Amino acid sequence: VLAPGERELVLHEWSTPGTIVPEVTLVEVIATQARTRPDAVAIRCGDTSLTFGQLQSRANQVARALIAQGAGPESVVAVAMPRTEELPVALLGVLTAGAAYLPIDTTYPVQRLEFMLEDAAPVCILTTATERESLPAGNIPVLLLEDTTGYDDARVRNRERVVPLRPDNLAYVIYTSGSTGVPKGVGVAHRNVVELFANTQSLFEFDETDVWTLFHSFAFDFSVWELWCALATGGTVVVVDYLTSRSPEQFRELLIREQVTVLNQTPSAFYQLAEADRAARPDEQGELALRYVVFGGEALDLRQLQRWYERHPVDAPWLVNMYGITETTVHVSYLSLDEQMADNPASVIGRAIPGLDAYVLDDRLNPAPVGVAGEIYVAGAQLSRGYLGRPGLAATRFVANPFGAPGSRMYRSGDIGRWVGLGGLATLEYAGRGDQQVQLRGFRIELGEIEAALLRCPGVSQAVVMVRADEHAGDRLVGYVVPDAGTSSDPSVLRRQVAEFLTGYMVPDAIVVLDVLPLTPNGKLDRRALPAPQVDSAVAFRAPGSPVEQAVAEVFAGLLGASEVGLDDDFFALGGNSLLATRVVARINEALDANVVVRELFEAPTVAALAARVVPGAGGGTRPRLTRTERDQPIPLSLAQQRMWVLNQFDPTSPAYNIPMAIRLHGALDVSALRYALADVLERHESLRTRYPASGPGGLPFQQILTVDQALPTGLELVTTDDPLTPITELMLTGFDVTEQVPVR
Repeated sequence: VLAPGERELVLHEWSTPGTIVPEVTLVEVIATQARTRPDAVAIRCGDTSLTFGQLQSRANQVARALIAQGAGPESVVAVAMPRTEELPVALLGVLTAGAAYLPIDTTYPVQRLEFMLEDAAPVCILTTATERESLPAGNIPVLLLEDTTGYDDARVRNRERVVPLRPDNLAYVIYTSGSTGVPKGVGVAHRNVVELFANTQSLFEFDETDVWTLFHSFAFDFSVWELWCALATGGTVVVVDYLTSRSPEQFRELLIREQVTVLNQTPSAFYQLAEADRAARPDEQGELALRYVVFGGEALDLRQLQRWYERHPVDAPWLVNMYGITETTVHVSYLSLDEQMADNPASVIGRAIPGLDAYVLDDRLNPAPVGVAGEIYVAGAQLSRGYLGRPGLAATRFVANPFGAPGSRMYRSGDIGRWVGLGGLATLEYAGRGDQQVQLRGFRIELGEIEAALLRCPGVSQAVVMVRADEHAGDRLVGYVVPDAGTSSDPSVLRRQVAEFLTGYMVPDAIVVLDVLPLTPNGKLDRRALPAPQVDSAVAFRAPGSPVEQAVAEVFAGLLGASEVGLDDDFFALGGNSLLATRVVARINEALDANVVVRELFEAPTVAALAARVVPGAGGGTRPRLTRTERDQPIPLSLAQQRMWVLNQFDPTSPAYNIPMAIRLHGALDVSALRYALADVLERHESLRTRYPASGPGGLPFQQILTVDQALPTGLELVTTDDPLTPITELMLTGFDVTEQVPVR
C-alpha cells in the first residue's frame, strides 16, 4: 500500500523534465560540426585520421551513390563493414541519403543474416569487396564502398533525396533476440536519438576536447551512443579493431596512447580491463586520461569496482551506471557512482534521465510502493517506433500510458525493479528479468531463442536453457536436452550444430543430456532440480611434465573446478569463457612472474600450447602483497536503512512503519529485571541502537551505533491506570525521527 504522498513521488517527483529539443535530424547535427569545425579530427583508426570535413565529404559521396540505388527516407540499407575508419563513413552516408542503416555483423551465423536481410528488406547492401565474401548469397543489390568515390562530395540537399528527410524518419534498425526463436528488428527514429543526446548533455557536458572509443560491434546499440554522441558533441572517435577489443592489455595501451577521455563499457568488459590495469605497473606506457566511464548493457556489480578505486584513489574517472533498452534508444537511467557505493551488493541504476519517466508497476499497472518489486515501464520521447513489420508484437510491449498525456505510450521492459534509498536519494534497483530474457556479458538474450535452436538439432526432442551461477566460471549459459527415444546425443556435436544458428555469445557454454526433464508435483519444469554441468575432458589424459606445464594445469583446474587437467585439455572446451580467461592469465603471471596476455590464451587454449608461450620471470618482479586494514570512516546505510531514511524525511511523525507489541504479565513486575533484559537485547542487536544522522561525508546519512547505555529507553516506568489503552495507543501513534532516535522505545 502506498504511503500518503508516495504516489506523487514515484510517478512524478523522482523524474526530471527534459530540455527543449530542436526539430533536427542526426544528419543535421553532424553536418553542423562539419560546417563549423571542418579541420577538427572526427575519426581515428590506427594511423589513419578523418577530419569532420573529410568525413562529411565522403559520406556525401556514399549518400549520392545510395540515392542512385533508390535509398531514401523510410527505406533500409544493410551495412556490412569492418571496424575501420570506413565504418563511420558508410553509416553517415546511409543517414545522409535519408535511409536507415541495418548493421550486418558478418561473424553472425549465415541463417541469422539471411533472416535479417529477408525481414528488413533493404534496398541494397553497402559493403566492401572483402566483406562481400562473407555475406550470404541472395538477390539484394550490393554497393561497394570503393565504388562511391567518384560521386559529388558537396552537401546533399533534400531535393536530391527521394522525399525530404524529417526527424520522425527511421535512423537505424537493430535486431534483438526474440522469445520464439525469431529475432525482432527495432526501428529507431532520428528524433529518438537527438532526444537522447540533448537530454543527457546536462549530465555529462561532453565537448570537442573529448576522445571516445567505438569499442562495441555496431550491431549492438551501445555503439549508437559511442559513435553519434561523440560526433554530435564535436569529439573524436577512435575505432577499436576486433582483436584489440578482445585483449584487455592491448585495449588499455590504446586508451593511454590515444588519451581517451570517454569510455563506454559493459561491466563484464570493464572487469577485465580493470584487472589488466591492476596488473600493469604504474610506469608502463603512461597514464590513463579517462574523464568518464559509462556502464551499460548488463547489471553492474558495484563490488567489482573496489579494486579499480584502490588502483585509482586520486585520479579515478567519473563512473556512471546507465540502464538501457534498445526499444527506448540506448539509455534510460543515470547513476553517478563513487567509492562509498563499492560495498553495495545491489544492482542500482539511478533515476530516469531527463525527458523520460521510469515507473515500477504491479500486474494491474498500479505504482509499487518504495521497496516493493514490480515491472519497469519507460515513457518519454525516446521510445522507438516499435518492431519492424510486427505491429502485433509491438502492441504487447508498447502500451498506453495511464499516467501521461492522452495518446502517450510506455514501454513494458520485462525487467523487475524496485525503488530503494541510496545516499539519501531514491534510486531504482534492477532485480533481474521477469521473463525468459537475460542479460549476460553485455548481451540481451532470449533463452527461448536458444531453446528453439537446440530443438532444430537432429535427435533433440526437448530443450531447456538457463543461466547458472558457477563459483569458478561465473554466470554460464547451460543447455539441457532430452534426445529422441532410442537415440543419444553428444554435447560437443550439439554445440557445433547450434553454433550454425546462433551468434557466438548465445551458444551454451555447456550442454547436459538428460533422460527426462525434472518436473514439480504440479507437472511444471523443476529448474532447481536441473543438474550442474560436470567438467569432463573429451581427450585422452596426458600428464603435464615441466614445472611450467604443471603450474598452468593447476591454474586451469583451480578456476574451472576440475579434478585434473591434462596437457591437451582445451580451456574453453572445459567450460572457460572470456571473463575467466582474465583470471587465468592473472594467476599464471602471478605464480610464474610471467607476462602472458589474454589474447595468447585464445590463440593457445590448451595447457601444452599456452605453457610453451610462458616465459617465467618475464614479468620483472611480483606486486607487493595487499594487507587488510581497519575501516576508519562512517558506515553507509544498507538498502533497507536508506529506504527508511528517505521515507522518514518526508514525515518523521508518521507511525506507518511502527511495530507495536503489548505483553500482558501476571504477578509482581520487577522493573529493574525488565530493564536488564531489554539491555541484553540491545547489546545483541546493533540495529536496535542505531540511528541515521545526515552529517556524514557530503552531508549523506550514515550508521551511528550507540552504546547500550545511550540507547536504553529512559522512560521505563511503572504506570498504574484504569485505562491502559490510552498510553499504549499514544505510543503506537508516535513516529520515530531516525536521525535522532534509535528505533525502539
